[in-house]
Amino acid sequence: MRTWKKVAIGSVLLLIVLLATLAGTGAYFFFRNLEKQSVAEAESITAIDQVNTRFGTRLPLVVIVHPQRGDIRINRVAVASTSRITTIHILNWNKEDGELTRAELPLWLMRFSSVNLASQLGITPENFRLTVSDIQRYGTGIVIDYASPGAVRTLVWVD
Repeated sequence: MRTWKKVAIGSVLLLIVLLATLAGTGAYFFFRNLEKQSVAEAESITAIDQVNTRFGTRLPLVVIVHPQRGDIRINRVAVASTSRITTIHILNWNKEDGELTRAELPLWLMRFSSVNLASQLGITPENFRLTVSDIQRYGTGIVIDYASPGAVRTLVWVD
């Protein structure tokens, strides 16, 4: 076998190992920081309202008006925030299961993710593009506050 073939095969194998390691790291962080609990709707609303109160009246970075029509608005800021963002927090309440799910992830992990948060809400990724740079520019605050009355309530914030 020629040397260039050995190098090419070795490079591909190294790339596969690196990608598998990155995926494993992401899964580790996600599951290590995932907490589910059965709660009543009132308790979930209280938990979400506490976070909303913390950030005041500032508009969320993403406002989802009608997810099925793709009617969303991104409130990009003109002046970049000076606050350092390290963690993305997700708080989701699902009425069907009666579960409140909390997750925390380091923001750097989002750079490697091909999963779009909005796709979970029925918004197609080609109509919606939110980057880590957009979030860092926005600074600490609520990224998404979405409610489907009587079904789901999702709050995503960074600090």
